[in-house]
Amino acid sequence: MEIDALAKGVGLFASALNALKQTLALLPDSSKKADAAAALERAEREFKIAEAAVASKLKYEICRNHFPPVVMLSKNDLIWECPECKNTKNNTPAPPSYYDLEADMT
Repeated sequence: MEIDALAKGVGLFASALNALKQTLALLPDSSKKADAAAALERAEREFKIAEAAVASKLKYEICRNHFPPVVMLSKNDLIWECPECKNTKNNTPAPPSYYDLEADMT
């Protein structure tokens, strides 16, 4: 249940950031609008870093071609793909080596 609550919280925070972006676009141009836009960009960047850290702890793959990193998506837990750059990572387990087999026999 903790993971569900975390996922819901992440989704709500992302929705809040999007709402703030839309509201910011409606404001007249001024130095305060520029300051607010910069603060919003910092918050969005920190959110993406936190999202990647949580995803990594949950054993999701992270695309490190970007900063902040992007959570990779997968349908079968073997091949992961970055939704932004389409970089892929293959998590197919390697066959056991001779030394692994020898250790299993003892």
